[in-house]
Amino acid sequence: MKRLVLSFLFSTLFIPLAFVSAQDKPKPEDTEKKSESTKGITPVRVQVVFTEYDGEKKISSLPYTLLVNADERDGTRLVVSILRMGLRVPIGTVTPTGAAGQFTYQDVGTNIDGRAERAEDGRFRLQLGVEKSSVYSSASSQKPASPVGNETPPVIQRFNYQVNLLIRDGQTIQSTMATDPVSGRVTKVEVTLNVVK
Repeated sequence: MKRLVLSFLFSTLFIPLAFVSAQDKPKPEDTEKKSESTKGITPVRVQVVFTEYDGEKKISSLPYTLLVNADERDGTRLVVSILRMGLRVPIGTVTPTGAAGQFTYQDVGTNIDGRAERAEDGRFRLQLGVEKSSVYSSASSQKPASPVGNETPPVIQRFNYQVNLLIRDGQTIQSTMATDPVSGRVTKVEVTLNVVK
């Protein structure tokens, strides 16, 4: 009986270990494919800062940071890093009789799309698509308005640009400057790129 119990214990404890060690190990080709797909990818941190001026006075400074994998591709196209920050503003509609109608919603905030690739001289080709919008009330002298509870319909200020920059690690570039035609305020956009170590 002891022999029977010992042989049963031996078979339940040691035979499964033989199966575990005999399992397929990853093929060298599979690990090579994975390393080739990440080979040459350089993670970079891109900071985009919107600074608004009223004359010489700085009104606001809004920084946004996104991580971009330089030279990461999905087939032949560079992979895009996307940042979305904002809210949906209800905008009331009025019926032809002047009665309050339904609400529609407008997206307001900041959208940044970025992709990068390493240039031959060590710099990076950074492609940015930026859209920034904010709510203003026409009755408030172009000051930012509360998105809800206004008697007057909101005015939505929009800032769009796309840029291709050639930028070094650690460099900051003032990529764009634009003047709001209504308020006269100036928006400057600075872009900084840093390689993530």
